[in-house]
Amino acid sequence: MTGTSDTERRMYGGFWIRTAAFLIDLIIMTLLVILVGSMLYITPDLLGIEETGFILEFLIWMPLIFWLVLPWLYCGLWESSKVQATPGKLAFSLVVVDKEGKRLGFLHASGRYWIKAITFTFIHIIYIVVAFTPKKQGVHDLCTNTFVVHKKELQRYNQQSSFL
Repeated sequence: MTGTSDTERRMYGGFWIRTAAFLIDLIIMTLLVILVGSMLYITPDLLGIEETGFILEFLIWMPLIFWLVLPWLYCGLWESSKVQATPGKLAFSLVVVDKEGKRLGFLHASGRYWIKAITFTFIHIIYIVVAFTPKKQGVHDLCTNTFVVHKKELQRYNQQSSFL
């Protein structure tokens, strides 16, 4: 690698560790969608509400709405929080930072999520880009100027004068 120090190579979360973190988050999000969706689905019966056309249509679209909204909030809120990572990333001591090594705001994290969701929808293999970029960035990271880094390496780097 040209001009990349050993410390810099260790800093970034690579393809396989990010894939494992994604799978953990996918399991958690799936359980959340099923839990929340099932709670809402039984609500009309519990309340004695007759399933009219509107309620039936709402119940049909609800899983899609949950699959759009819950993962976005899950990623956006976790990655912009003080821990700077989803539970899957936390399991591997990874955090998401901006180009200065700082925490993302909710809008920044949301933009990162939506670019990731859109690129994954159209081109599933797009995540492989992480394996071939010097700083292990996916398309969503390149577009939003973000990095997934190992927390301990970030702390070491922050003690120096410059980050990325």
